[in-house]
Amino acid sequence: MIFHHSIEAQLNKLILDPLQQLHSTGFDFRDYPFVIIIDGLDECQGDLVQSGLVKSLAAAFFFSPLRIRILIASRPEIYLQATFNSSSINPYLSRLALSEEYSPDKDIYQFYEDSFETMRHEHPLATYIPPSWPGPENLSDLTRKSSGHFIFASTVVRYICGDFCELPTRRLNIIRQVQPPRGDEDLPYAELNSLYNYVLSKVRDIKRVMQVLGFLVILNPDMIDGRPTISSAHMIDSFLFWNPGETQACLSQLASVMECDADGDIHILHASLRDFLCDPFRSRQFYLCRESVLSGIALLGLRHMSHEMIDISQEGTTLPTAEKIPFNHSIMMYRSKMLLVASPTPL
Repeated sequence: MIFHHSIEAQLNKLILDPLQQLHSTGFDFRDYPFVIIIDGLDECQGDLVQSGLVKSLAAAFFFSPLRIRILIASRPEIYLQATFNSSSINPYLSRLALSEEYSPDKDIYQFYEDSFETMRHEHPLATYIPPSWPGPENLSDLTRKSSGHFIFASTVVRYICGDFCELPTRRLNIIRQVQPPRGDEDLPYAELNSLYNYVLSKVRDIKRVMQVLGFLVILNPDMIDGRPTISSAHMIDSFLFWNPGETQACLSQLASVMECDADGDIHILHASLRDFLCDPFRSRQFYLCRESVLSGIALLGLRHMSHEMIDISQEGTTLPTAEKIPFNHSIMMYRSKMLLVASPTPL
């Protein structure tokens, strides 16, 4: 069968040859533009298969007289970025990032509004749904939590209206954490859990990545709201005693959920990632224990202070002054120590 052959053979047999035959009849592709759409490239089996498909498509159409556009939708995995940046593909590439420029929040808010209106009219238990439900405040809150990504919005809507034996109003309360789920099988974020577990399971050195995530998610909880105390990969490199660039290399494996730009500034793309990592029932082996993270950071802070005291004593000063201890390391250790003391859960 053709599907047992190579990608190149399949492209030639199923796509290029039929199009070449159509072209030989005098059909003008300029009058009828063709587009090949590949959705979810990152979901194909294996990194090499995904990169190989892109290279095969580029090679197939590079010398072809056919003028056909290829639209590829995918998460920005690091190996795909490298493939698209190659000299044989990049000159013919146009990138479109679904950023704030395209006002995703407006579309997501409208999606929620339409979905809840459908529930109010079509759900079997619609009689028990108030006409004003869920209200602008809840719609805005859900939109904010979506972080510009439809996967969160679609997961929420699918859960709320997915069981005709459950009141949608109660399921929204579960999403809002006003009411608890009904047992272990009632999973509001099953699709998101699968996504995050899949992304983290592909990480090579998960221990180092979890160290970085501990800084971003536990020590620096305001980062998602735009008020970071640690916004630079360079600072994390320094505090972890790593070589410059190691934090950015770690986060490159999480390109679909986090972004580290050329200046080392870190951005969490999904606000729901923190909720996932801080919930042991959802994240399981990827759970970030607050006490463990803060204990580790406090020990690192003490290690820095110890190194700085040695450096100062070697310069002829017997006791360090507050001004001589670098501010970032000292205050970070102090803050993690205070957070640890304030934690309601004992070690």
